Amino acid sequence: MKRPVTLLLGALQSQHLGLSETERDAIYQQYYKPLLKTLYNYADVRFWLYFSGIVYEWLNKHHSEFVDVLGEMTKRKQIELVGGGFYEPIFPLIPKADRLGQIERLTALIRKEFGRRPRGAWLASGVWDQRIASSLSSGGIEYTFLDGERIGLELRHQSRPFLTEDQGRVLSVFPITPPVRRTLFREKPEDVIKAIERCARAADKVCDDEPVVTLCFEGDDVAPDYEAAIEWLTEFFDALATQADWIRLDIPARVHRRTVPTLRYTPPTTRFSDLWAWHDGEVPAVRERSVSLSLSYRSILEYYPEAARLYAKMQYTHVLVNQVRGDKYRKMTAREELWRGQSNYAYWHNQTGGIYRSELRKATYAALLEAEKATREKGVFLPSILRLDFDLDGHDEVLYQGNDINAYVHLHGGYLFELDHLGTPWNYLDTFARRPEPYHDQSAERTGYDSWPRGAFVDHLLATKTTRAQFAAAAPERICDMPSLHYRVESLDKEHHRATLGATCDVELAALVIRKRYSFSKGKIEVAYTIRNDGLETIKALFGTEVNLSFFGIDPGSLRVNVRQGRQRQELAPDSIDVESVSDIQFVDRHNAVSVTVAPAGRPALWSFPVHAQALLAGGPAWLYQFTSNLFRWPLKLEAGGEFETAVTLRFESIR
Repeated sequence: MKRPVTLLLGALQSQHLGLSETERDAIYQQYYKPLLKTLYNYADVRFWLYFSGIVYEWLNKHHSEFVDVLGEMTKRKQIELVGGGFYEPIFPLIPKADRLGQIERLTALIRKEFGRRPRGAWLASGVWDQRIASSLSSGGIEYTFLDGERIGLELRHQSRPFLTEDQGRVLSVFPITPPVRRTLFREKPEDVIKAIERCARAADKVCDDEPVVTLCFEGDDVAPDYEAAIEWLTEFFDALATQADWIRLDIPARVHRRTVPTLRYTPPTTRFSDLWAWHDGEVPAVRERSVSLSLSYRSILEYYPEAARLYAKMQYTHVLVNQVRGDKYRKMTAREELWRGQSNYAYWHNQTGGIYRSELRKATYAALLEAEKATREKGVFLPSILRLDFDLDGHDEVLYQGNDINAYVHLHGGYLFELDHLGTPWNYLDTFARRPEPYHDQSAERTGYDSWPRGAFVDHLLATKTTRAQFAAAAPERICDMPSLHYRVESLDKEHHRATLGATCDVELAALVIRKRYSFSKGKIEVAYTIRNDGLETIKALFGTEVNLSFFGIDPGSLRVNVRQGRQRQELAPDSIDVESVSDIQFVDRHNAVSVTVAPAGRPALWSFPVHAQALLAGGPAWLYQFTSNLFRWPLKLEAGGEFETAVTLRFESIR
């Protein structure tokens, strides 16, 4: 007779923000419902399940019958529901108070709906940092699950829970066994059983107790062919029934109660490269960005500046929420939206597309903006302009916070890096710069990679012969690297909400002194430029300012574009605009019912075109819309001592 093995089999169900009702219902009908029905029909199969709070809320609202059946199966102890973060955050990236809050939020929901408190927890994307052990334990969690290979355990140690500790708080960990997990849905059920047997034999060398093999799968593991996955699972359950004399299906809670871990182990911090485990190919060439593959998961904030901005926004919003006093309801509302904005999917490149998905980032920003709005006491909050290290880079930024818009200016480059329309809410500068990825093909390389930030009022001094194709490919001939200039704050007029910035750019024998004055008012931003040649030589170039704006999409149902040249206004396709003598360009954002008008002085020429980036989704490479680039260009001829002045106004209007 073969040595008995305890098998803990589970499934993880989560959904990212921004999914439509149609998409959610399709997942339910094709996967959630058939999975639960299959489990219900195999009453002897013990199983553990993780549902994120987003999924629970949706099921309660739209399919309460599913929740009722789930409740019945938990009462008969066939299914164990594990907890975790309500909105599935990457725990180490969020403040400790929010970790505990998210754990308790999901714990309370499960306890209310199903009558028992979860003792186990799932960690989003399996990201581990030893500091979260104490947070989990403080939140009432007794055990969690980690990939045995990622944390450096030999196969012989992957068949038994171990103990870990932080700040005097202990936590049990069930190692997931990758050599077996990788066979799920890929190999025949009998081959999976053979893999379980091999794992049990390896455990003989380290323990006399019954080995515990922990397996789980996610919805993404079986998408999009859910029907085939359910059929495979049925065959697997049938095969397990024939091996019931030595494979004993159970749930983690029961195993935890009867097993005393003998191994104490401190798992290593999840690495940047571990986050690419879903992708069979190479990880990003981070060496080019001076980021080591051996560094922690936090390197996503260095490799993707967009993730760093979103992270900074989340941390800033956390501070605002925790400053609310005296209004419990307002604080609860703000905190709930903050937690929603901590959902992990938009912060990194995962198999959903993650940070490459504009609609996912927008949904995350929207939650954080709703949280920020909730912190503002009506009738008390007044628009303001201040200096603050918002993005946590060690240098102050200039922040304008109004009743209708937020506009944040970075002194490195003197450009806007966040532009929030609060009524929507929508960050129109949630742009994503193109960068090389290991899966990119020649079409991505030909399209070009960005070497400067894609914000608003990003300035350029270009050679006069620069072409649209060169600029679109992010490879123009630049006379001065204006996006890299460091600006100083010459004045900050808090009463009139104005900030004047200054910088100097050396151009051979010439020296350009650049002054930018930002003026903020209700629904409006004006940027006035003065460029003076303090050198000895005449400068001939193109001066351009780039206003990038990120919309829902560029299809006619989402966006219409009108260009005015003097008294003539015409609607143009948003895919490629190359016009002279522009008075203004109007973007009719039909998705948000907002009109965004950019009006330059002096009637310059304009290039306007959408920018797409190639991402890797579960189904393969895909081109995803990121933003629309608008470059206004003025011919510049500055003799020694000469000056050039211009201005650009950006205005928001509701079109409801």
